[in-house]
Amino acid sequence: MTHIKLRNVTFNRKLEVDKHQKTSGDSALRKRHRDVIQNVTISIFDGERVGLLGPNGSGKTTLLRLMAGIFRPDKGSVVREGEVSTFLDGGFGLDPQLTGRSNCESRAIMARMRGVRAKEMVKWVEEFSELGNYFDQPVRTYSTGMIMRLVFAIGTAQTHQILLIDEGLGTADAHFQTKALGRLREMYNDAPIMVLASHSIDLLKQHCQRGIVIIDGQVAFDGTLESASEFYSQHPRGNQPHTA
Repeated sequence: MTHIKLRNVTFNRKLEVDKHQKTSGDSALRKRHRDVIQNVTISIFDGERVGLLGPNGSGKTTLLRLMAGIFRPDKGSVVREGEVSTFLDGGFGLDPQLTGRSNCESRAIMARMRGVRAKEMVKWVEEFSELGNYFDQPVRTYSTGMIMRLVFAIGTAQTHQILLIDEGLGTADAHFQTKALGRLREMYNDAPIMVLASHSIDLLKQHCQRGIVIIDGQVAFDGTLESASEFYSQHPRGNQPHTA
């Protein structure tokens, strides 16, 4: 059965290195960390559509990266049964010195595609992204919207059993937003598990039945999407304005 299981997961980020701190008579470097995800336990099974709610900086994107296997937890365990498709924050994992085509080919290799399958994926990404001649230009020459197009096309070129999405279509033009949302609807229907992080309660209500509220890297609520949205709206940080 397709599933994702996080058990007592903690993930921290290094904040600084203090070169002046002395320990045991030694001038060893002292690393300081902040826990981005703190002791999170979540199980998601076949057929579940889960919405992640939380203010900016709460850890939603980091949690999705842990689910996808992009990040490894410092403590605890993440178990996935099923192949993963992701659309996370723009530009992550792209090599800015390579062309869009070369980045796509690299992703195909990482996905263990060969021959015809790899060529079909690259062709699909080229056509869907609508980058034209820029597809064969270095990514460092792309605008933010063009990077988003490439990342979205690569991330959604295949539909696997687990679909992880971090809302990020705001930098796209209206035409591509409509096209991308249509593609996501197709994937929603095909993927046994979908986890969507978004500030849009309306979007979550359209596609999710279960809601998990993340506050300061911890699970503050886990229940129906309706109950989760109500809990979040009443939380002090849930009323803060969101930035794009």
